[in-house]
Amino acid sequence: MNKEPLFFRDAGEMGDVLSAARRLLEDARVLEETTRVHRESVDEYREHASEGMAGQAIRELIDARIEDFRGVVSGIANEWREKKSQLETKEEGILLQQQAILEKEQEIESRILESEVEQREQMGEELQKISLLSANVLEQLREVERIKSTIDNILAEDEETIRDRLLSKEDALFLRLNYFSLMQSRLTSRGVTNPLTGDEYGRSAWEIGATDEGITAEITRGMIKKRATIRFEIKFLVPEDEEGFIYRKVGKDVSDMITGFIQPDEGGKNSYGALVLVSPTGWSEWIIDKVTSIRNMNKSVYLVDLSEGEVFGNDGDKKTKLFSGWFVPVSIEEEIGDMVAKLKEGVTGGMSQFRADKVALQYQVPRKIVMAAFREMVEDGKGEFILPEEGAKDVMLVVR
Repeated sequence: MNKEPLFFRDAGEMGDVLSAARRLLEDARVLEETTRVHRESVDEYREHASEGMAGQAIRELIDARIEDFRGVVSGIANEWREKKSQLETKEEGILLQQQAILEKEQEIESRILESEVEQREQMGEELQKISLLSANVLEQLREVERIKSTIDNILAEDEETIRDRLLSKEDALFLRLNYFSLMQSRLTSRGVTNPLTGDEYGRSAWEIGATDEGITAEITRGMIKKRATIRFEIKFLVPEDEEGFIYRKVGKDVSDMITGFIQPDEGGKNSYGALVLVSPTGWSEWIIDKVTSIRNMNKSVYLVDLSEGEVFGNDGDKKTKLFSGWFVPVSIEEEIGDMVAKLKEGVTGGMSQFRADKVALQYQVPRKIVMAAFREMVEDGKGEFILPEEGAKDVMLVVR
């Protein structure tokens, strides 16, 4: 399209047009400078928010006190509440950052609507960066809320319950080794009768396999095509959450394992099977209710609670009730009594002090058993504690 030339009536009219053009040019330069200032402001907010990332600090708040949490329960609830207060303070700071980011985001969106095409593209990139930063802050908030929820769950328990149920990985390992050893000893010393057929088998008929995850014990028949007439599967389950301690009860996370086991298979109507699930921290009421209401069939499911020394199953089924006693663990009271007896033997042999971690390693028992035995000795007036706060490497029992 050809443009028609402009004609001015006089020099004054031409001067007016040139003045208007200069003002438009000056306005464009001001807008460009304002955009640059806003971009620098966004960078400053991004750097400030990055420096405030709380992920590592949150974990350090938890890890810094976890050893004292295990060994010494005095004052534990106040320490957790203090940590929760610190988390809430950190959360307030993050929320302020988030509000500032949202305000800056709205400001940029407003500027985009007023800008030219090329400026829209530049500000769109800045807006995308702000969105990514906002998502990062939201993730930090979710992490804070998750850890606060964990602390609230712990504080809902009394200190005695926390002390009795809190386990380390080493504690869980010792419990598994002790229980598997007990089961192998029982199985190899007992004959068994198939509750479906009445067939009797001697103790030498067992075929036992053991791994880190569990034990399988079965009695088979047939030379070419073997078929198990009796089969026990014993599995040890350790609930461990992300903060590094073992505390919660096992529940719905084993429902798929149980439903898969009780499905009909090709084992035959004369084959009996049992699934034995063992937890060092106990079972939720929900899963106990489901297991104890399983209908009668040629399979049984048992839930073994090592923390309370109990076994749950469908006692209304005679077959299930028949084998319940096979899987009962040694009671906590018996283990503590045995540990106290060993400590007294050590005193008789000339020992005057015992350190918790060394005793647990020497006798291959969970730490909580050692601590319970220490407390019993102290309560009986036979010794006193020396705590890490007083210079000991670990909790110590000094005999009087």
